[in-house]
Amino acid sequence: MTEFTFITINDIHISDNGPRSRLDDFKSTVLGKLAQVRAACSKLNADALLIAGDLYNLKNPSKNSHRLNQELIKEFKQFSCPIYMVEGNHDLWANKVESLTEQPLGVLFADKTLIQLREEIISKNEKKISLVGIPYTENIDLSAIKLPEKGDCVSQICVMHIYAGLTTGMLFKERLYGYDELEKLNADIYVLGHYHVDQGIYNNNGKHFLNIGSLTRGVLSEENIDHHPQMGYIRIEIDDNNKISYNIRTIKLKIKPASEIFDLSKREEEQQESLEIQHFVEKLASEAVKSSNPSDSIDDIINKMDIAKIVKEKAMRFIQKAAALK
Repeated sequence: MTEFTFITINDIHISDNGPRSRLDDFKSTVLGKLAQVRAACSKLNADALLIAGDLYNLKNPSKNSHRLNQELIKEFKQFSCPIYMVEGNHDLWANKVESLTEQPLGVLFADKTLIQLREEIISKNEKKISLVGIPYTENIDLSAIKLPEKGDCVSQICVMHIYAGLTTGMLFKERLYGYDELEKLNADIYVLGHYHVDQGIYNNNGKHFLNIGSLTRGVLSEENIDHHPQMGYIRIEIDDNNKISYNIRTIKLKIKPASEIFDLSKREEEQQESLEIQHFVEKLASEAVKSSNPSDSIDDIINKMDIAKIVKEKAMRFIQKAAALK
């Protein structure tokens, strides 16, 4: 009997500073969760840790300190197994994989703290498992993807950062892909990141989908603070007759109750601000379309809008900051 064990996590979203609504030291809390994952990898003799994107929360490299990277490197270097990762949208500037060399994740890939997953083979007792990774691409065309052939590998695991579920449609203005669409890529197991809400484990037509939600709570406005972070567990067994069996489940992390982690009144303020920003952006887009003068600048459009002066001033400051980063 030959056995392969993999631990999976996704959407870690670490940053030097957490949301205003957090009562804890956010960075230390996230590092503590990674330490739990490390202990699980050691206890379960994992052959690899698989990370399905979004190690970082802030896309702008200047917003992630060198100290943060040093602490991540120190933590990851203590793992007893190799760590493979695909890039998530929060690991990239403007969602472009080309920006990776200037991103903090690029540093971790360059010094081999983490291994950028594209195509790897894990071997044991002359048995092989294929690992493939697909980084985040906005509204990716699945029909254009061709995974490597399994060849003499007994199974293939595909790690992706993509919105996926039982149904198709749109989610936060992005494509939501159905599991039936992913099946056509023809891997045996799909480890999925990007969808912060736990979608559980799903099996269909001999295909297995781990879509277990984010490792952290309350980083982004759409998350549910009652979400219980967990890691995925994949065990592949091959007997002497080459019969394959899968044991796929989740392992919950030890966490504190939401009431001890969040200031719920500030949480409501953050959610209200998010709604106001969304309303403002939609109104700005509408006014731009209605503008009778095509030469109007964004400044002109904002000044004509029927909104409070303080909102106009904040909007202009945001726009000026964005322009300075170009």
